[in-house]
Amino acid sequence: MGKFISGSSIAILLCLAVGNFAYADSGASRARDGWEFNESAAQFTALCDSVLADAQAAFSAIERDSTPASLQRVFGAYDAMMIDLQRIEHAWYMKAVHPDPQVQTAAEQCVGRYTDFLAAVNLSPAFYRRVAAIELEDASESEKFMVEKKLRAFRLAGVDRDEATRKKVRALMTEITRLGSKFEKEIRLDKRSVETTTEQLAGLPQDFLASHPPDERDVILVSTDYADYLPIMKYGRNDDLRYRLFKAAKTVATPANSATLKALVTRRHELAVLLGYETYAALAMDGLMAATPQTVQGFLTQLDTAVKKPAGRDVAAMLARLREIDPTAEQVQAWQVYRLENLIRQEDFALDTREIRTYFHYDRVQAGIFGLTEDLFGVEIVPWHTSTWHPDVTAWEIREHDKPIGRFYLDMHPRDNKYGHAAHWALRRGLKDGQLPLSGMATNFPQGLMEHRQVESFLHEFGHLLHNMFSGTQQWFDISGMSMERDFVEAPSQMLEQWAWNYETLREFAIDTKGRTIPAQLVERMNAARHFGEAANTAAQIFYANLALHYHNRDPDSFELLPLLMELQAQYSPYPYVEDTHFYNNFRHLNGYASNYYTYQWSQAISIDLFSRFQRDGLRDTATARAYREKILAPAGSKPAAQLVEDFLGRPFSPATYRQYLNELN
Repeated sequence: MGKFISGSSIAILLCLAVGNFAYADSGASRARDGWEFNESAAQFTALCDSVLADAQAAFSAIERDSTPASLQRVFGAYDAMMIDLQRIEHAWYMKAVHPDPQVQTAAEQCVGRYTDFLAAVNLSPAFYRRVAAIELEDASESEKFMVEKKLRAFRLAGVDRDEATRKKVRALMTEITRLGSKFEKEIRLDKRSVETTTEQLAGLPQDFLASHPPDERDVILVSTDYADYLPIMKYGRNDDLRYRLFKAAKTVATPANSATLKALVTRRHELAVLLGYETYAALAMDGLMAATPQTVQGFLTQLDTAVKKPAGRDVAAMLARLREIDPTAEQVQAWQVYRLENLIRQEDFALDTREIRTYFHYDRVQAGIFGLTEDLFGVEIVPWHTSTWHPDVTAWEIREHDKPIGRFYLDMHPRDNKYGHAAHWALRRGLKDGQLPLSGMATNFPQGLMEHRQVESFLHEFGHLLHNMFSGTQQWFDISGMSMERDFVEAPSQMLEQWAWNYETLREFAIDTKGRTIPAQLVERMNAARHFGEAANTAAQIFYANLALHYHNRDPDSFELLPLLMELQAQYSPYPYVEDTHFYNNFRHLNGYASNYYTYQWSQAISIDLFSRFQRDGLRDTATARAYREKILAPAGSKPAAQLVEDFLGRPFSPATYRQYLNELN
């Protein structure tokens, strides 16, 4: 589950209460971010103070302006303010990845104050009246769409309510942001591990064993970080070790986040009711492609129906294999899934994932993904010489026709106090003839050999990054960058995962230490085994989506977190609940996506549709890639996402394509 972190209508509406932003400015050869990454927490706070004071002064002038309202007069002043604010919008990124806990805390505090300021912007009757008064007769279609989106965001924020209500809305937004930051901080700081021995690590690859030497008591400490967790779950023969590590991972931030999450869900519900919505889910989905919780529930129910039989076949095959190990087994448990999937792929498809990983060294994977980007889109990726916050972090520039079109950071390896999953932050919105887009990625990949699943994850997050890089084509801030509907934003990143299975792509960088290219026959076997387990994994995703939805689509006083999770898991998940685990306490997306985790399945349905054109024309077809860039990525938020899809495919998007795909698995 990768994560995209950036702007969206609902995130702006809620003033970043459920989203995380980060933007920074840069020059031709060195960053002009307004903040050097080696500065102290006090200096970060001082910068935050200064930028917010300037923004408040600029916004007061916007509110007082009594000249005739026009796009240039109103949105021009607003854009100038928002562009200047980008000097501190890297705070969302820094609170996740900066190695200094004091700087992380300063960034968290800046996020809270920045969020509060944007709450005031969206709750300003004076600004609302200025936007509503703009004459649109001569405006372009994208400008009309921009104004309509802004007016909707105002109304959803409660700008037309009385002053007392607006104050309550602002206070709730501030509290929601505080609770969300607390929720994520507990997950980030609660590093859990279990003790094991060399004997219990039987089955692990040699490079893993070499990097985990035992102490004098033959004790080895393995953590719940992905670099340890995934190999043990996949290759480890010791069932008890996998169980203990799984349980440790699913109790991260427990019990601390139980109260925090319930308070977060409660405050969100109070905000929704205050704004005239029945539930928070209804508020959070207003203005998105799906639009309503009823549509989302219907969509998830249709997917559940489509995937039930193929998921059942996956689980039955895993149970049969498990009984060869343990004849008394009655169910496949969640901590056994990776291991059983791996065994079946190895035995039924002659696929040894330990062999596969020898072809995927991190450095070659990164170079290969850069090369794929350069070949498809006719660009060049070169080092960007700028300061960073850690020696592991690299900085890069994308150039086209010898001119920079975007820049990005890669923070790709695990360390203490760092965000524990994979994510992309849109650090700055690119503007036509204005500023370059800036992005940041964070993953926790090993510096050596990677799992093929991690290569997919790299491509997923890089898909978000390219979306931001290529979206700097709009004049206005509100429709630039990653400003499209949030339930569309995962589609381009999910689609790019498909190239991880393409031999023509893999042969460029999947090369082992002896210089041997991955064999075509091995990639064929990988593709033959590819879809085993996909239906069961999709069923698990449908469970997660229902969990996020149901936590936010009813009165919080009507349920408790654990009993509702157990009820939904029994209904939707292919695997039983594991006693004494509390997955919701470390399900980060309950902060970032709140009710809207369905986005991953909704966007996957779109991505399958988008990919169909590449399947027809060729995965390396540059003309198709150019059309994809121009019709899907470049328009940013300048038109409805459904129109973007229709422009590229020549027909409207339909979830039926994805349902058919699920029906045909296995």
